[in-house]
Amino acid sequence: MNQNSSSSSTPKTLWDKVVYVLELASEQRHIVALRDGMIGAVPVILVGSTFLLLGVQGGIIEEMGLGDSSFGQWYKAAAPAILLPFRYTMGLLSLYVSFTIAAALAKQYNQPEIPNGLTAMATFLIAGDLVVGSLYVKGQEFDPATAPIGKYIAAAPLGPEGLFLAIIVGLLTVEISRFLTFKPKSEESIKGVPPAVVNAFASFLPMLVCVFVMWAIRYGVGIDIYEAVRYVTKPLKDMGDTFAAVLGVNVFLHLFGVAGVHGISVINAAMLPIWQEFLVANATAHEMGEPLKYVTAYPFYQWFIWIGGAGATLAPTLRCIRSKNAHVRKIGKVALVPGLFNINEPLIFGLPVVANPILGIPFVVAPLVCGTIAYYATYFGLVGKAFIEVPWVMPCFLGAVLSTQDKMALVLLLVNIAVSYAIWAPFISTYEHRLAMDAETEGETAGDEPN
Repeated sequence: MNQNSSSSSTPKTLWDKVVYVLELASEQRHIVALRDGMIGAVPVILVGSTFLLLGVQGGIIEEMGLGDSSFGQWYKAAAPAILLPFRYTMGLLSLYVSFTIAAALAKQYNQPEIPNGLTAMATFLIAGDLVVGSLYVKGQEFDPATAPIGKYIAAAPLGPEGLFLAIIVGLLTVEISRFLTFKPKSEESIKGVPPAVVNAFASFLPMLVCVFVMWAIRYGVGIDIYEAVRYVTKPLKDMGDTFAAVLGVNVFLHLFGVAGVHGISVINAAMLPIWQEFLVANATAHEMGEPLKYVTAYPFYQWFIWIGGAGATLAPTLRCIRSKNAHVRKIGKVALVPGLFNINEPLIFGLPVVANPILGIPFVVAPLVCGTIAYYATYFGLVGKAFIEVPWVMPCFLGAVLSTQDKMALVLLLVNIAVSYAIWAPFISTYEHRLAMDAETEGETAGDEPN
């Protein structure tokens, strides 16, 4: 009995083996920690994006003719202060990520999360530089010749450009800490001692070792590990903002989806740090009044390709509502409201799309076509580049405009909805025909059964 069960669960075909490996990969503790750690930093990005959104409305105020009004004058004076939370959230994103990644991996090992997160943050800070320079005094005119000298922590590794180093530090410090953390001989020896106190003293040696190792590499040996990581990962980041990357990401993500694997969990492990780095770099450039560099910051995928969820499924949901087939129509009605908030599981598993050779085709093809249109529309400046993170459950009509601050984003969104509708519609019609034939066959079989 056990042998049969084991045999039935063993992958047989090449595709089954690929899916099996991907499922194992998506559950691997370091990939899970990377995914959970990046997601854990999303509130930091959302808070920073909120203040960025509030602080960059000067152009709109001018367009409304309110630039010289009392409100317009107040806004111009207040804008730098409004943007401060952006600088201390998204501007220090890598510092937060070093903590969340370490805490997420520590959780996988059942280790204390806060001490491991603090160890990663302290180690990550040592990778940066302490800069000495002229100090700005609030309320006084800045003159480098007469300004007092102060010490600053260099922002370079702490912002989006340091994400890969933050990930490496977050993972490695936990692995080191696992072997150095003090473990009491018995529960009796620490009975009555609060766990927080035990964890604090137990994390002393791991933190000391991790900080010392980073210090020795950075200042003893003289290796700038931040620049080394940037050099190694530059080709990956350069490739990440290409049209080929848009196609590759969507092919793999949606093939995984048809196979029943949550593809975004696998894709995010490699791509989410890059997409978020693009987003924060664009946000910083916008705040500084510089041209935005990256086309494929994370909101680009969310609002122009995965419209309604992976597979661009908002359009087929609208098509299903008009279906003459009772099952398809019912699924469309059930999936509409979640689809407006980018939740498409009712459609994916209700029709279903998973393991469906008919509906699996538009599920893969529609995002590729939408991605092509969106990439080149953004690349050639027809639509502004995304620089603000908007919660993914925001309706797409709002998310597209808010993330780009460009009304043309709504036009691009409507075009892609129409295109994805045109791609999905014939396949849904074919699927409806297949359901009707199956129902007819089942009816004839039932009628042939003896009484």
